Amino acid sequence: MTNGQPLNVPDEVRKAMDSSVKQAKTGFEKMMQAADEAARGIDEKAGNAQKQALEMRRKAMAFTEQNVNAAFELAANLVRAKSIDEVMKLQTEYMTQSFATLRGQIQDAGQALQAQTRAAAADIVNETRKAQDKARDAVEKTVAAAKDAASKAPFKK
Repeated sequence: MTNGQPLNVPDEVRKAMDSSVKQAKTGFEKMMQAADEAARGIDEKAGNAQKQALEMRRKAMAFTEQNVNAAFELAANLVRAKSIDEVMKLQTEYMTQSFATLRGQIQDAGQALQAQTRAAAADIVNETRKAQDKARDAVEKTVAAAKDAASKAPFKK
C-alpha cells in the first residue's frame, strides 16, 4: 500500500505515456479495421460462391428436365410404333442421343465448376493479400509512431 502517498510522475513522462497509449490504440483500431474489411470481403466472396452453387443447381435441374422430356418423347414414340424393328430403332436412337447429351452435360457442368473453383480460389487469394497488406501497413505505422514517440521521450537513456 502507498498510504495515500502521491504518485510523482513528471508531466512530460505522463504526456509521452499517454501519447504511446493513444498510438497503440490507433494502431490496434487500424488492424481491426483491416481484419473487418478482409472478413467482409471473404463474406462477399462466400455470397458469390452461393450464387454460383445456385447456378449449378439450376443447370442440373435443366439437364434433368431435358433428359426426362427425352424419355417421355421416347415413350410416346414407342406407343405409336408399328413393329419390333421400329421399337428397336427408336430405342437405339434414344440411347445414342442420351449418351451424347449426357457427355455434353457432364462437360458443360465440369467446365462451369472448374471456372467457378478457379475464380473462388483467386478471390480468396486476393482478399487474403489485401488483408495482409493492410495489416502490415497498420503495424508499420504503429511501430513508426511508437519509435517516434520513444525518441521524443524525456526519460530515454
